[in-house]
Amino acid sequence: MKMIKPAFLGTLMVPAFMFAATAVNANEHTEMATTTMEATYLTSQPEGTFHADSLIGNDVKSTVEDDNDIGTISDLIINEDGQIQAVVVGVGGFLGMGEKDIAIDWDSLELTKDHDDEEYVIRVNASQDALEEAEEYERDND
Repeated sequence: MKMIKPAFLGTLMVPAFMFAATAVNANEHTEMATTTMEATYLTSQPEGTFHADSLIGNDVKSTVEDDNDIGTISDLIINEDGQIQAVVVGVGGFLGMGEKDIAIDWDSLELTKDHDDEEYVIRVNASQDALEEAEEYERDND
């Protein structure tokens, strides 16, 4: 009878030790997951990059109409990899009335700096009439 009591108590202890080991392993996985998700911070703008507000609000010029202003960038379309896919440009209208948005593919634009190297100049190889005749860009409700 004395032998049965320690054996019985031993069988009760096995699940307790297993539970404790599982809890420790779960904590180790949690700590590992949080340590691999650390953010990287910047203290200055990297070389060869620009801010979105360097483009938004800028005029788009026509290379076929002697650099006439033919629209204004109102937004950027950015893909899931963080690359600019297109720019949304407001064209047509008068004093903001009757203007419509079109999206111009990023690869269709020529991006240069002005003569003071301060602001970007954005050009497209299209006329104002061509942009005004382009299909309107419909933004998804995101």
